[in-house]
Amino acid sequence: MTSFGDNFEQALKEAKLGYETLSSFATPRRLAIIVKKLDAAQAAQVIDKRGPSLKVAYDDQGNPSKAALGFMASCGIDDISQLDELQTDKGSWLLFRQNKPGLPLADLVSDLISNSIAGLPIARKMRWGSSRAEFVRPVHWLVVLYGKDVLDVELLNVCAGNKTYGHRFMSRGPVTLKHPVNYVEALQKAFVVADFSTRKQLIVDQLNAINKVEQGTVVADEDLLDEVTALVEWPVALTGKFQSRFLNVPEEALVSAMKSHQRYFHMIDQDGRLQARFVTIANIQSTNPDTVIRGNERVIAPRLSDADFFFNQDRKTSLEAKLTRLDEVVFQSKLGSYRQKAQRISELAGFVASQIDADREAAIRAGLLCKADLVSDMVIEFPELQGVMGSYYAKHDGESADVCSAIREHYLPTASGGDLPESLAGQCLSIADKADTLVGLFGIGQPPSGSRDPFALRRQALGILRICIESKHTLSVRNLVNEAVRLHDQDFDGNAVIAYLIERLGTWYQDLGIRFDTFDAVRHSSKPIDNLEEADGRIRSLQRFRSHARADNLIAANKRPANILKGADVESLPEVNPSLFEVEAERTLFTALGFAKQELAGAASDEARFLVLADLQSHIDLYFDDVMVMAENSDLKNNRLATLHNMRGLFLSVADLSVLQ
Repeated sequence: MTSFGDNFEQALKEAKLGYETLSSFATPRRLAIIVKKLDAAQAAQVIDKRGPSLKVAYDDQGNPSKAALGFMASCGIDDISQLDELQTDKGSWLLFRQNKPGLPLADLVSDLISNSIAGLPIARKMRWGSSRAEFVRPVHWLVVLYGKDVLDVELLNVCAGNKTYGHRFMSRGPVTLKHPVNYVEALQKAFVVADFSTRKQLIVDQLNAINKVEQGTVVADEDLLDEVTALVEWPVALTGKFQSRFLNVPEEALVSAMKSHQRYFHMIDQDGRLQARFVTIANIQSTNPDTVIRGNERVIAPRLSDADFFFNQDRKTSLEAKLTRLDEVVFQSKLGSYRQKAQRISELAGFVASQIDADREAAIRAGLLCKADLVSDMVIEFPELQGVMGSYYAKHDGESADVCSAIREHYLPTASGGDLPESLAGQCLSIADKADTLVGLFGIGQPPSGSRDPFALRRQALGILRICIESKHTLSVRNLVNEAVRLHDQDFDGNAVIAYLIERLGTWYQDLGIRFDTFDAVRHSSKPIDNLEEADGRIRSLQRFRSHARADNLIAANKRPANILKGADVESLPEVNPSLFEVEAERTLFTALGFAKQELAGAASDEARFLVLADLQSHIDLYFDDVMVMAENSDLKNNRLATLHNMRGLFLSVADLSVLQ
């Protein structure tokens, strides 16, 4: 919707044409841009082109060298006196300076528009007539005005003029535009609301008006609202109804039929139950709206009849009986069928349940049945209902409430920041399904790359992370992945999956506003990230500690020992020998480290651990003030390095503060 305007705005910037504001307009029949106070021409430009350095620009006789002659040829000149010299801190260079006059807008506008059109995200273009021009739809007219003047532009085999057209049925003949500022008003008179946001608000206002007079509420789904707004030029909301017998069908199926197939808004009563009514947005102010309503009612009836038939037909066989048909549905050619995937999910869900104290039997049963609805008639017709219909069919089969909930919830979250499964069994099943997919796709060498992620592995990884952290499950990532690897019964390496999950965790924290180096400090501690809920506590505590008055000094103090120890063979360092201490600062720090180790072991929270480390600040500062670590005596030096190694190990047990900026 905004791509044309965005492209044109970028084109203006690249052409160095100034303007005050740019507005975009889009309807099913038109794309438009209005630019206020657009420059009539580019400003003159001074273009500097640097050539070879003076050291190589001349030969021993003072004549231009081959390098200089080549540079002159590239600039279109034959006299070196036409070049200037550029003096810099790094030397002197030949310089060609050219004054380039700006081109008028009339010479630029055709390319500006053409390039902006070419950059539109159109998946499939079409041709019309005998023309070779391609666009998403046949182009019938083109308006290009600069003030009152029509600019000479030909685009997609159409020459520009000052005439546009209004609503296909409610307006007659061309609409002459005397000036771009008249565009919106002129189209309004021709029954076209050009501005998207204005059209959308008109629809919202009409839906609100219906709510006031009807015994019910129109559910104005935001995505559907945007879609409908993009499909009309003159929106008119009309209320229709369908037979109440269809309310015996699960309401998700009815809503899907109305929303996906017909772009209808559904209505609910005061208790949130679906009503046998809908609202359609017509693209015409009909003189006989009842005829339009009856037409829409006739259209939706077969859709709902299909849903009713599918629902009744599907319930004639149980979910368990449908499992054999899953053998025929391929999940991925190298990873087997959905029947095989369901068996892996079932075992993995049982493993997860045993780790988080959930109902293991419910998780195993739900895992076995969770994909069975993929072969149901209803899901084949309405794929967005997978999981939802499985829950209804499981309930009809007499499965437990936990199993039904788990089947319904196991695809969650379906979007970044989306709802998580509420039931424990659903959480087990969701984690298992996602882990199985991640391990399998990584195992066969198909991880996400760039913008390519056909199995939505990024979202699935984030789903596992969010469920574990937000539901506070003490689940080992490594154990989860290793179990998923075992169930695939192939030579897969789970380390890549673990690394990917940790990488996605860092990205998620950045999205939450937690700095990446905070996450990095915990990741590089001596306690690797494995229990996500525990690591989350450390990460958030460190983020809070960074605003503490003593944080900056403590972070700075950690960088020094980390840098000193980089070149030391820490594995061969001896135990700290107090008898080798020469100054009081050594004894003081050694004693403080011992007390801190005990306090860290008994600390009640992550915040308390950081405060314990902060209490070491004065001892660390005194140590570096009074002690020469890299002493000439090797015994003294190694003893002092061992002290620093102990101190760093103490900090690393919580976080590597040396990586913080």
